[in-house]
Amino acid sequence: MEDTGKTPPPRTENGPRPGSWGDLFHRGHLAVALVLAGGVALYAMNLYLTAALMPSIVEEVGGERYYAWVATGFLMAAVIASMLVSRLLGALGASGAYVLGFLVFAAGAVLNALSPTMELLLVGRVVQGFGGGLLAGLGYAVIRSALPDRLWARAAG
Repeated sequence: MEDTGKTPPPRTENGPRPGSWGDLFHRGHLAVALVLAGGVALYAMNLYLTAALMPSIVEEVGGERYYAWVATGFLMAAVIASMLVSRLLGALGASGAYVLGFLVFAAGAVLNALSPTMELLLVGRVVQGFGGGLLAGLGYAVIRSALPDRLWARAAG
């Protein structure tokens, strides 16, 4: 066994001690944990915030016949984007993939904020869903390469 200069984690009866929440949010892993969780949280919270705002949006820009498509377009784009995560990681690496995901999500958010019609809002939601799907997928795909194995279960949780 090669000496890396690091003290191994204490062992339990069943193997190495699993990482704790404190280990995950320790200064050495905090930035990684926040980026991973932040992307997933943006995706998840966005659905609920939009659903809460839809009555006001319809009142302001109309388009009640497209009401259900606002969430459907977002979710369809998110599922498609999540299927492309591994290819994106291979092409851009984790940092590049995250930057792209955040930029696409932000572009969709800006388009949504500036939309004068429901049709344009739907386009913005699809763009935002694509970015959100990338971020959510990356949040789980990058765990193994960004964190030590004893923290994988905590990070996924």
